Amino acid sequence: MGKLLEGVWDCKYCDTKKIRGSIRNCPNCGKPRDEDTEFYLAEPGNYVQDPSKVSKNPDWVCSFCGSLNADSAAYCTSCGASRQDSEKNYLERKQERQEKKEELERLEAQAGSSAPKTGSTGQEVKASPIRKLLPLFLLLIPIILLVVMFMPKKKGIQVESKLWQRSVAIEQNTTFSESDWDLPSGAYNVSRKTELFTYEQVLDHYETKTRTASREVLDGYDTQVTGYKDLGNGYFEEIEEKVPRYRTEYYTETYQEPVYRSEPVYRTKYYYDIDRWVFSREETTSGENSEPYFASPALARNEREGDRSESYQIVSGGKTYNISYDLWQQMETGKNYEVKISGSNIREILK
Repeated sequence: MGKLLEGVWDCKYCDTKKIRGSIRNCPNCGKPRDEDTEFYLAEPGNYVQDPSKVSKNPDWVCSFCGSLNADSAAYCTSCGASRQDSEKNYLERKQERQEKKEELERLEAQAGSSAPKTGSTGQEVKASPIRKLLPLFLLLIPIILLVVMFMPKKKGIQVESKLWQRSVAIEQNTTFSESDWDLPSGAYNVSRKTELFTYEQVLDHYETKTRTASREVLDGYDTQVTGYKDLGNGYFEEIEEKVPRYRTEYYTETYQEPVYRSEPVYRTKYYYDIDRWVFSREETTSGENSEPYFASPALARNEREGDRSESYQIVSGGKTYNISYDLWQQMETGKNYEVKISGSNIREILK
């Protein structure tokens, strides 16, 4: 059972604050505390010296004048009405006030969420569709700019010159001396050796060792005050809770620690020669306003032609445009054309 504390209350008639809970009438205006009185703790340390003189039962509310009366009073000290005619006590009346308050807050919240927003003139303010879509527009702007930049556009050009470049890669068959744990296809001059591949950890034995460990042991219980119970008569009772208390206990324990040894792992390693085609050089031809062609390189016995590449450009107005070979062939130097251009690329000849 917790200790008792004397609470306080405020007079609603003259606004006198923090009247002691043991005083039933306001010392300033003389009005008795009534059903709307709220007891509260001003100083949590204001303990009652003799708890045996304090009732733990709530005051009862006079049904005629609303005054609060001590549980020991058979008649209302304000109007003389019998306690038998009363219906509620302080705690029941407090619960009613709390329920009404919660209901009012719920209705206000419900009305606030469904009420239309109004401006300073009191007129309803509707959310702008543009404002709602603004974040989406901001995300789309970079994409739109890229689309616009590379979207094919009609443009009239005059062909000032036609450029071309063609390349032939030359590959050389080269012999490499290599080694590996697996033998590739095409290897020759193969020799084999057994060599260390890796080490693996193998359990060798266990060693008995000791170490200091700790554990939490229940040492007892402490009483803690977790809140205060309103007795409904100007007094409060501490709400106590038993909280377990632990202490750290140290002890020595033995355990088995595994000990490993490194075991070498051997595998067959292959040493071999292997021929591979590798890039050696590139033969490039280029020209302006001429018929394009690929070079005919002179190849050594260990060489071959590799990949071919080609590019074509049209120069107009000081700018160079990339173009496919088919469209490049259709254009003639000095003539005007209407084309579709995307970035720096000519995509189509319109006329």
